[in-house]
Amino acid sequence: MYCRGEDNRIEIVKEFEVLPLAHVKLLAGQTKKSCTGDELISSYYCFNYSARNGSENGVLLCGSHAADHFLSLIGHPGLALFNPLASLVSSNGGNGGGSSGGGKVQWHAAAKQLHDAINLLVVCWSTVPGAALLGVKTKLEKFPGSSPFASQVKAVNTVIGRDYKKRSLSQMIAELAVNNNLRKFNFSDLDSILAAENVPSNFT
Repeated sequence: MYCRGEDNRIEIVKEFEVLPLAHVKLLAGQTKKSCTGDELISSYYCFNYSARNGSENGVLLCGSHAADHFLSLIGHPGLALFNPLASLVSSNGGNGGGSSGGGKVQWHAAAKQLHDAINLLVVCWSTVPGAALLGVKTKLEKFPGSSPFASQVKAVNTVIGRDYKKRSLSQMIAELAVNNNLRKFNFSDLDSILAAENVPSNFT
């Protein structure tokens, strides 16, 4: 979907429900193109869109200028930058997992792991399954201090299992770590939730 120019973005918001899925750091070795046609060079927003009158849906990526306009049009305060790099500090106090830019969020450990996992999928995959992740991520951000439901963990686990290379999330992270100094990510609480449900983990 082409989103260059304010008029185009206004029309998109009229025809589609547009919601931010993630705001992430672009890593070394990655190339991504904005819906404006420009190459993204630093960080970017990932938005999920769905037709107000129809079944069309998908994901669009854009840089800060277009993202700020979309956020203004939909009345959303924005998302904190998710930065998986170990050497840089994110805008929400260092953990890269806040729900907005308004301060540090107190996370339940398992909820934080699941929230990180969703952001990492956006970072790792060229094509992001927006609708499949948006609902879970939105609920985690609404109730960050609560443990995620097993159904939410299983839903994200299923999405990870669709990786075309059949990698676990930890394997995806290891590949990115070859060219990037990444933070250490732990999914042990999610593994335990899945084990209690007799479901093999795709996180580790």
